Amino acid sequence: MLNKLLDNEVKNIISRFKQTNGVNNSVKDLTYLKTYSIDDSQTLEIDDAISLEKITNHYKLWIHIASPTSYFEYQSAIDKQARKLISTVYLSNNTYYMLPEILINDVFSLSEKEMRESLSLGVIFNEDGSVDSTEIVQSIIKVNFRLNYTEADELIDYAPKEEEDLSIISNILQSRKCWRKNSGAMEILESFGKIIVEDNNPRLKIIDPTLSRQLISEAMILYGNLISNFTRVNKIPVPYRVQQRIDRVPQDNINNTENKFLYNFILKKTMGKSYYSIKPMPHKSLGLTSYLHATSPIRRYADLLVNYQLKRYLNNNDLISKEDVEQMTLEINNKGRQNIMRYREDQKYWLIKWFKKNSFKEYNVILLNWVNKYEYICILYFVEYHFSTICNLKSIKNLNIGDSFNVQNIVNNNNNDIIYFGLI
Repeated sequence: MLNKLLDNEVKNIISRFKQTNGVNNSVKDLTYLKTYSIDDSQTLEIDDAISLEKITNHYKLWIHIASPTSYFEYQSAIDKQARKLISTVYLSNNTYYMLPEILINDVFSLSEKEMRESLSLGVIFNEDGSVDSTEIVQSIIKVNFRLNYTEADELIDYAPKEEEDLSIISNILQSRKCWRKNSGAMEILESFGKIIVEDNNPRLKIIDPTLSRQLISEAMILYGNLISNFTRVNKIPVPYRVQQRIDRVPQDNINNTENKFLYNFILKKTMGKSYYSIKPMPHKSLGLTSYLHATSPIRRYADLLVNYQLKRYLNNNDLISKEDVEQMTLEINNKGRQNIMRYREDQKYWLIKWFKKNSFKEYNVILLNWVNKYEYICILYFVEYHFSTICNLKSIKNLNIGDSFNVQNIVNNNNNDIIYFGLI
């Protein structure tokens, strides 16, 4: 029954969208702005875009977020299906989308050269990176340029006269990052490796923290912070993203660590777990007094819920009740953890296959931690490939945390739950 209702809703949305050509005359027209989206080339769910507006002696940064709730209602069949999934799940051989794929493609995503509805945040900054003023509007935008990260990095680096907006935005958001650091934010800039599977063949892709990735990250943090301030002040029930720092490792251990990989590992251990809460509380590692997820409503239900509430508030409609939001926050925490575990198990499965495929190779590693020294269970960081994993390390040597050495994979057909290595 739900599938039939969902199919009907999808057809109705596409029909209405074609009739209006994506234009809603009751919202603010921001199509005059030169607007950029930056993402991986293969990304389907394009949730966000950015623009820079020159106003007299200062700049106004615009962050535009897709508005799928302009097309379907809370408790609709589409919403119920999204709530069952809680988020899009990206597995190596498949992607399970939270929202119907045809709608993501043709209606929701901020596609290049297309009119799209958005929830847009305009921000004017002070020189120190603090916020001078903000504006939140329902809008129509048009993405002029869809860029991948390499293309965006080139525009930031070279800053050609006719296309200098991204370079200016990058500088503005670097100032904002400095402001957060002065407020206690902790930054871990590091490359990381992830498994990509093509034609059932696993390979490792290394993702570097380039300027364009930092730009998008900081813009999304800014949006989440300012929207959380807005919902808090106006008493709008939403799930906030909370992180309370836990100093489990003495600060001296961090300051005296010369190895940057071990330093980052130890630093992460000082941070508490992040979770969703109906109460606005600090997010310590971001250096913010309140924060929420709002920039990925196509792929995360927490963000979709914020999208619902903002649109209801801006249109003077009844809000989803605090009790409902509280119940959904519990579901988001529980199912979100399940989705993360599902992703990690998938990555581990293919990582084992990748090691078996490359069993002849030697790897330079750093011992990050002993999980169980008597059972030879430890966490190793693979320097060339920028990832760490829990594994079994056979060694007659007395190895200490922070030691660097070479290992080789030992194929073990009896146990697929852990990867075995021998010291070379």
